[in-house]
Amino acid sequence: MIANADGFTIEEAHATFNQTALSVDAKFDLQLSEAVSEALHNGVNLQLITTLDLFTRRPYIWDLRIARWAFTQQIRYHSLTNRYILTSPQQKESRSYSSLGDLLSDIEIFSFQSDILGDTLPEGKYGYKLQLRIALDNTILPSPLRVMTYISPAWRLRSDIQEWPIEIEP
Repeated sequence: MIANADGFTIEEAHATFNQTALSVDAKFDLQLSEAVSEALHNGVNLQLITTLDLFTRRPYIWDLRIARWAFTQQIRYHSLTNRYILTSPQQKESRSYSSLGDLLSDIEIFSFQSDILGDTLPEGKYGYKLQLRIALDNTILPSPLRVMTYISPAWRLRSDIQEWPIEIEP
């Protein structure tokens, strides 16, 4: 196990970086707390955000972030049909699931590819690194519930930041 936090875990993550593309594959373990699950079933939409940051490493000062990608996924429960709906701006259409476990299993597989030209990146004399995190986005919650996110650990669902160095492959 690579990273662990209240309910969200990054079990494994791999990246390849060559002169033309960055590819990242990861496997998450997502466990909603009872409070979050109850809110979902009572009509509160949830939003998960996965962030991927690319840095160039520097020896004496903080590393320089040169790219950031954020992927949002909204989960809602439709009580009339007893279905869970997953909506993502990265996908053209919403998907429907008969169980929350099936929906979360689908989200747990993360795959990303971006066209990045190695010659357009800032010089990485000391190499590059990637950081990955998945978290419940509490900023979209209704105001009264947002207050709960500050005082209740059940609402602080986020993985630790997974970080690993990468080199440009020829």
